[in-house]
Amino acid sequence: MAHSALPDFHWSTVSVSILAPIVALIIILGMIGNILVIIVLWQKKRRSHRKTGSFFLISLALADILASANLIFMLATIINKGEWIFGEPLCKLNGFLTVLLGATSLLTLCAISVNRYFKIVEVGKYDRIFSYGNTLRILAVTWFIPFILSLAPIIGWSEHEYQVGKCVCHFLFSRSVSYTLTFVTVVVAIPFSVILFCYLKIYKIIKSHGAMMGNLRREQPSINVEDIKIATTLFTVIVVFIICYIPASVINFLDMTHLGFRIPHWLDMLSFVLVVSNHANNPIIYNALNRSFRQSFREVLHVSSPRERRPSSRMHSGSSSKSSMPRCLQSKCGKSDKNPDNPCFQHSSSSSDKDTPEVIESLDFDQPTMPSKAGYPHEASYC
Repeated sequence: MAHSALPDFHWSTVSVSILAPIVALIIILGMIGNILVIIVLWQKKRRSHRKTGSFFLISLALADILASANLIFMLATIINKGEWIFGEPLCKLNGFLTVLLGATSLLTLCAISVNRYFKIVEVGKYDRIFSYGNTLRILAVTWFIPFILSLAPIIGWSEHEYQVGKCVCHFLFSRSVSYTLTFVTVVVAIPFSVILFCYLKIYKIIKSHGAMMGNLRREQPSINVEDIKIATTLFTVIVVFIICYIPASVINFLDMTHLGFRIPHWLDMLSFVLVVSNHANNPIIYNALNRSFRQSFREVLHVSSPRERRPSSRMHSGSSSKSSMPRCLQSKCGKSDKNPDNPCFQHSSSSSDKDTPEVIESLDFDQPTMPSKAGYPHEASYC
């Protein structure tokens, strides 16, 4: 069995005690975090029947849940000091799932980029291209292509085999150059080219949106701050994905082009741990950059925020606002008196402005932002 790392490497107790908790943490965060993402998105999907865009994030989260579960093989092998104990059939299954779920994640990110492109750049075509049926077809493609590519090594085109340096089964990049080139072209080169094109176009729109706000409102009324925030959040997901894959990609390239090249075991292992950490990154990014997601996560977990736990000073000041006015003004105050010259009206309006809730940004892929009535923000929503 060929390996991409030194086959005579012996795991130390220190190495196991460091790597095993890290991989276990990735598994736990990846599964729990992405399950919460699906719950939050599905709840919002049920409240709004037209949000097909959330299907992409649900699909991405599902792939990460399954990939996190697949890491149990890796964790057990690390604990066993690098020795694969599950036999050849499970090695092929592990390799199949590793390739399938990794490639599905990347193609889904590509589909999300195209979705954002039509939502922000080609606004008039969005509803037609991302209809319910078309969205399901696109998702089917993002799973079907990786399925074929991950099945190919099992039926003879390349081979899934155990790799000491990664503690998983995976196709060896130097085993079949034709398969590797096909995989890199279909799963890496084309998707990244599409992602780059989409976000360059989005960046130009965002830049011109800031410089020519008035013209854009007349020409493309659906472009709004929420769409820009969503694009920024999802672009961050893609950037983190790329950063995590760069070291392993360089190592795999050297492994394919320099036959006989021996990669230091620790470097091969760390680069792959960085790759699999991607399965736990997205829920953290959503929470860090999206207040609405953060709030919904707390609701699902029944955890209140520090702001909610503090007594509301605004409510207290609002209830005592009338008593704090001079007695002569209290006698003049009435519900129907809306004269701006009336001090009572000025006092109450300033108080209501202060108490107006803040608009919460969201990951709403489909719902256009409607002009809000005075004092009433639009409802927060998701993709």
